[in-house]
Amino acid sequence: MATGLALAPVAAAHGPTGGGATGYISTVDGLKPPVLGVLVKVLGGDDRLRLANYSQKTVLVLGYEREPFLRFTSSGVYENTRSSAAYLSRVRDPAQARVPTTVDPAAPPLWRKVTKGQSYEWHDHRIHWTKTELPAAVHTAPDKVHLISRWKIPARSDGKPFSISGFLGYVPPPGGSGGGGTSPWLLAAVIATTVLVAAGLVLGARRTRRRAP
Repeated sequence: MATGLALAPVAAAHGPTGGGATGYISTVDGLKPPVLGVLVKVLGGDDRLRLANYSQKTVLVLGYEREPFLRFTSSGVYENTRSSAAYLSRVRDPAQARVPTTVDPAAPPLWRKVTKGQSYEWHDHRIHWTKTELPAAVHTAPDKVHLISRWKIPARSDGKPFSISGFLGYVPPPGGSGGGGTSPWLLAAVIATTVLVAAGLVLGARRTRRRAP
């Protein structure tokens, strides 16, 4: 498992680089199976995903229709201009994206170099809440910590499949909706603890059922 330790300068994806929505935090919990030298981190709370490839292998990130989206090589990072994800992931709000009519996820990839570096970041809409309405749990109990969803992004390393997995959570900002400078690390820790406690309760219940006569 390799997450969040990229040291090289990062080339930003197109679009704004501001933080995510107040109260939400998205966290990478691993690569499955692990890929040595591939480092992934969420930036801006739940805003952007950053991948750094030091593996000397070609890493391919798949788009929202499992089409080739981003290709990380030793010579740089490339985006598939025939993938709708190349355009949807340039902005925080996918509804504001301008997707040309020429996109065709089923067509052979047409690669365009976006940076000569080894790192790239983009607004991946699989890691944050994109709907205008609140999640049901947040709407019902806005003062509680919630696990909103678990997410998974398919990828390949030299043709071998792996996935980037993580979870999106919500922690009520201190002092109301203003956020008050809440540390993303603190939010991640609180949500991760909530996830672990929930998992422990489920596991404990299963063991109890197995021991029951």
